Amino acid sequence: MFIRFFRSSFPIQYLVIGLIGLMLWGKAFIMPPRIPAPEGPVPLYNLLYSLFINMPHLAVILGFLLVLLESWWLNILFNRNELVPKNSSLAALVFLILMSSSPVFLTFHPLNISILITFLILDNLMRSYSRTNDLDLVYGAGFFAALGSLFYFPYLLMLAIIPLSFLLFRSVKWREWASAFIGFLTPYVFLAVFYFLTDQLAGQIVVYEKMVASFFFYPIHLHTDDWVIGIFTLVLAIWGLYYQLSGPMEKTAEIRAKTYLVVWLVVLSLLSVAYSTTLVVYHFVMLFPSLTLMLTSAFLGIKKKRWAEIIFLIYFLLILVNSYFYNPD
Repeated sequence: MFIRFFRSSFPIQYLVIGLIGLMLWGKAFIMPPRIPAPEGPVPLYNLLYSLFINMPHLAVILGFLLVLLESWWLNILFNRNELVPKNSSLAALVFLILMSSSPVFLTFHPLNISILITFLILDNLMRSYSRTNDLDLVYGAGFFAALGSLFYFPYLLMLAIIPLSFLLFRSVKWREWASAFIGFLTPYVFLAVFYFLTDQLAGQIVVYEKMVASFFFYPIHLHTDDWVIGIFTLVLAIWGLYYQLSGPMEKTAEIRAKTYLVVWLVVLSLLSVAYSTTLVVYHFVMLFPSLTLMLTSAFLGIKKKRWAEIIFLIYFLLILVNSYFYNPD
């Protein structure tokens, strides 16, 4: 039912995705979860946090609209680059479900913005594959990597996805590496100037030094519900990764390189978890673009479609029940 319906991509599919999202976020609209407090030097998230801390219902609405936008955008990104079968909207639904997989996610938080910025970076890097003059694209990717860190500090390590893309795309032009680095420095130059003009520069340098020195793996406190959903997701992701990398579909070198680029996001997300501090649970969201590709490949790759529908339905119902009966407090 689900998989067959979402194998195509028409406005009706996205309307249904929106309705499913309303179903998953229903309790949060009535009883909004807490907005996570800022951690570390994140000036842009500090600003947003001060705006929404006393408006939890508005924060939930904003978070929901961001997730819907990201679902639509990621689906287009995967379809355009042929990482999933063309004209499928299943990736949008899978991403929406992942972003709703824990009640604590059902509000506005810094990872909402970081994921959106990740899609900007991926879009720039994937378009650069077939461009002869791509300095503007790699500059933009570096710029967005720095911008994301102003909302969520561990996002700094996302800069590594750019040289990884150069290696995967077999690009050795030194101007690309320099352009990406200059793009990364640009937001911080403006930020340093602002701190200098407001006489905050010395104090902020100390804040950054303390954050860099706070490399530590915080304990992850999850309820049984989250562990069950997490293990289920991991099994499906491994299945999907195997199918994506060695499945029967013929893939060009370009498609394989772009697939590896998305998969590498998992490694960078795991490496940066040590800087997530008290936001360690939210940090899992950084895995969701890669997991979306893997899970979509798993559901589309199961030969017996009836079993694929059953597994998907069980997965969806687990998350739906969790969203209404699990108390994050």
